[in-house]
Amino acid sequence: MPNTPSSTLAIELRAVSRRFADPGGRTVGVHPTSLIVPQGEIHGIIGFSGAGKSTLLRLVNLLERPDAGEVIVHGNTLTRLSAAGLRQARHRIGMIFQHFNLLHNLTVADNVALPMRIAGADPAHIRERVQVCLDFVGLAEKADVYPGRLSGGQKQRVAIARALAPEPHVLLADEPTSALDPRTTLDLLGVLADANRRFGVTILLVSHEMEVIRRLCHRVSVMEGGHIVEQLDIADGRIPEGSQLASWLSDFGAVGPAASPSPATRPDEAATPHHFALEAAHA
Repeated sequence: MPNTPSSTLAIELRAVSRRFADPGGRTVGVHPTSLIVPQGEIHGIIGFSGAGKSTLLRLVNLLERPDAGEVIVHGNTLTRLSAAGLRQARHRIGMIFQHFNLLHNLTVADNVALPMRIAGADPAHIRERVQVCLDFVGLAEKADVYPGRLSGGQKQRVAIARALAPEPHVLLADEPTSALDPRTTLDLLGVLADANRRFGVTILLVSHEMEVIRRLCHRVSVMEGGHIVEQLDIADGRIPEGSQLASWLSDFGAVGPAASPSPATRPDEAATPHHFALEAAHA
């Protein structure tokens, strides 16, 4: 973990944990784990299914409240805030979901405007931001269209515009491309990279697709069994030789272990599917 001054940190998780029982009665989730993400970084989280990736991401905005530990976002210790203070802090933390989470009875423009309306923003400012964000994602002409008439890629662009509209410091993305085809995935990665460059927004992204991580992220945290087991600098797209991540890619090959056990999985769990790393269509 790099020695980064706290004033330049976008996200700091200090020994956070969140545990719950799965349907089989086993304790799963995130065990005491720490993470720092410097301001302006695109940071990926990757691991096998069940490693705790999405739970860790949802701890950042307290959609999952940690059992222990502290969550600090741009200097605010969220775990110490009142309910009103947390609502205010969340206005500067955008989130993009795997399945878009758009309201189908609202137009594209109204979906993008929704978080600002909830926050009580000035109507003139809302109109301006909606226009700016739809222009940015290339959907200005779809402002009055309803989500049911959009493609999957267009829906995710609307979700990105909605997340960016309140001018967040941090953008959380939970498997944002896994419901999209390879060509649309590449387009969306370009939009996210451009958001990072143009607006300076810090992005924390969960994915099981190695090519998504490789193309977009500056650094990656590798999770296994509820822990971050490794952090790597991959700004040049290369996976360091000798790393745990390189070993997994070598073991499971270019198409990923769609039905292979995690290295930490017991033999009697081998029938459980795991999804990870390079998918053939993205390679």
